[in-house]
Parts: sequence; structure tokens; C-alpha cells
Amino acid sequence: MTFKHTLKIIPFQNPSGNLVSRVTGTISGHSVQKNFPTRDAAEVFMDGLIRSANQGKSAPTRAALTIFQTDQELHTAELAYQRLRTALPTGSLMTAVDYYLTHATVVVVDIEAEKAIENFKERRLRRGNQAITADITASILKKFVGNPKAKIARVSGMSPEKVKAFIFDTSVEVRTRRDRYDLLHNFSVFLLDEKHLAKNLTEGIDRPKVTNDGEVAVFKVAQCQALLDAAAAEPCGRKRIKGAMLPYFASCMLSGMRPDEVKRMKPDWSNFSFENGVITGFRAKKKQTRTVAMHDQLPGILEKCKAAGLAPGYFSRKAFEQIQRAAGVKVDGEESAWDNDILRHCYGSHHYPLHNDLGFLIKNMGNSEDVLKQSYLNFTVLAKEGAAYFQMKPTNMAGLGEKVPRLQAKPHIPRAVPTVHAAPAATDSPDKIG
Repeated sequence: MTFKHTLKIIPFQNPSGNLVSRVTGTISGHSVQKNFPTRDAAEVFMDGLIRSANQGKSAPTRAALTIFQTDQELHTAELAYQRLRTALPTGSLMTAVDYYLTHATVVVVDIEAEKAIENFKERRLRRGNQAITADITASILKKFVGNPKAKIARVSGMSPEKVKAFIFDTSVEVRTRRDRYDLLHNFSVFLLDEKHLAKNLTEGIDRPKVTNDGEVAVFKVAQCQALLDAAAAEPCGRKRIKGAMLPYFASCMLSGMRPDEVKRMKPDWSNFSFENGVITGFRAKKKQTRTVAMHDQLPGILEKCKAAGLAPGYFSRKAFEQIQRAAGVKVDGEESAWDNDILRHCYGSHHYPLHNDLGFLIKNMGNSEDVLKQSYLNFTVLAKEGAAYFQMKPTNMAGLGEKVPRLQAKPHIPRAVPTVHAAPAATDSPDKIG
């Protein structure tokens, strides 16, 4: 004989104002509603009802050894096993117990994926991310979750294979696979902080390198020189100021600063101490202030930029892409090796073989030893390449800060229209043609 029940325990406030545990529902066609002062007492009562209804299913009495001290404990264990077997006919009680022990202390508060993404976007904006960057982040995450109305609990159940496939999907915007990994990792950390996830989605997935050959992506010295030359020559902005992007490229390539840190430089150059060879007092990624050393050619380059009236933190996306193309480091139609931090890769990877001073890089680049080794240092770079790298400077800095006039199109001169002569009129006989 089979039976159905809808029994459950709910919190209930009785007329006296006390909060009690109420057993309510139906079992074997009978309605049940009974209050208990504690949840434990309510569970004992509910289990007893279910056990009584189950008596018709009991196996014949047999001798058995058990560690349970009371019949109540034994019957509760049997009931738990039956519930598992009903929900999962081939389920393992040990697997269920192990899962519970792993997640018992994690309180997961489910939320719509769209709402979670908006909350994450707001946090990024409060941290200082630009609005356009936060919008792109949100759009990529919406592609990841698929259905924005789905609950995060469904998203959190994605297999590592599905997460990894998304990370390595080159059709997702223009980010590199390492950027996509970092985005999902940071989103997961946010969800964990808000108690929406039980574990990080990227758990067990190695942070990808920028390139397929397993090494951190860097440019050759000749390519870096081409970038500096292009930055010094290209006119930027509506006013077409020559070399306006040179302070940005030089600072990123020869100081190890993060791109966003360079953009935060004060326009009056007060962050720069050319006498001491340092850049100081700027806000870092985690909002603390940092100080970095300027190397070899950098003070001389930046002093000329300052004298030309250029701003140290000027950045234009259009000019940035013009300089990439002019230097020949951007290939259309491919996932470019250009990563947001590739100029820092170049700095660290050329500095390390030249000086072998990891402690200096930890301080100047603001990263731990593990992060530097995993994400910033390409150990195939030679010491002689490092020496050449830190001797770089723009080949020609003449005319920095000057306005470059747009090329005037040649005036249009219309071609003369040839005269069309009329044919002689036809006559009745050829001999009349005079």
C-alpha cells in the first residue's frame, strides 16, 4: 500500500504572540495541524506520523546490529534513506551526506541572474570603473547566464566544462580568454560575498595565459620601439595634438604602472618627481596610494612631454587604436595578443632577466610573486633584449604638443565637356550635297 503526504514544519505565531513550530499538511487523506514549542519536538511528531503510515511497508523482524541508541534515531535514519530513494532511485546516501557536510555552513540566498549582474555592475562603478567598462562587463555576464531571469542557483550548477568553454569562446566580445576568466572569477567572488553561491564557478580551472604557447604575451623590442615612435608622431584628439599619447605609452612601458593608474595622473604633473626619479601619490587598483620608480630613459621622455604642454594621463581610444595600427601590432580578424596589461608584461619580462630583482618588481608593479610569475613574466626574454628595451626612447620627438593640420583635399577641377557636332542634314540625292 502506498501513501502520500504533504506534511511540513512552518514557523507560526500563536495568538499569545509566541513563535512556535507548526506541523501542517495531510497524510493518508487526513489533515494535520499541531503546534510545538520547539522544532525538534515538531520533527519527532511528524516522523512518528510518517513512520506509522509506513508500517504496512515494514520488512519482517530480523536480528541486526546498529549504532543507534534509540528506536527513534533508527526510524529517523530509515525515513531519511526512504526520502532520498524516492527522490533519486539510484542516489547514494553517503554522497548526499558528504554534500551536506560540505555545504551545511553555506547559506545560499537565491536571486535572479539579471539582478545579481546589476548589483555586481554597481559595485564595479563604486570601485571607480568607467561606465562603458561596467556596461560591457554586464553584457558579457548576461551572455554567460543565458536567461537573465533564471535563478543563480541554476547558473551555479554549471559544470566546469561549460564554464571553461565560455572562457575559451573567442566570439565573446573582444576580451581575451584570461579577461573572461577574471570576469567570471570576480563575479563569483561577489556572489560568494553576497551568499548567492556555494563555491566559485572557476574553481579547479587554471587561469589561462594570454597566448596559446603557454607563455605570457610580450612584444619584441622592435615592436615596442615602433609603439613609442608611433605615439610620438600620431596626432590625437579633435585638436590633433602631436604626441598627446606619448606620456601614456612611455609610462606603461617603462614604469610598470597599470593602464588605469596612468590615466589617473594629475594634469599638473604633480605626481612626478623628476629629481628623485619616482612617480608617487596615485591611486592604485585597491584605492591605496602607490609609488613607482622611473627607469633610464623615462624621466627624459616625460620632461620633454611636460615642456610641450602634454597631459600625463591623456587617453583617447581612437588615438590608441591608430597608434596600434601604425606600429603594426594589431591584426584585424584575430584574437589579438594585445591584452590590457601587455605593456606591463613587456616591462616586467624585460626587467627581470636584466636585473634578476623580483623584490623590486613586486613593489613597482604591485603584484605578489605568484601573480608575477604566472601572469606577467615571460621567462624566454633574454638579458640582452632587456638591456635594449630599457634604452628605448622615441626616435623623433620634434614638434611634440603642436597642432597637426588635417590634410586638405585637392580642389576638384571639372573636366571640359567635349562639343558634339551635329551631322549634316539628309538630302533627297547625293548630287545636291554642296
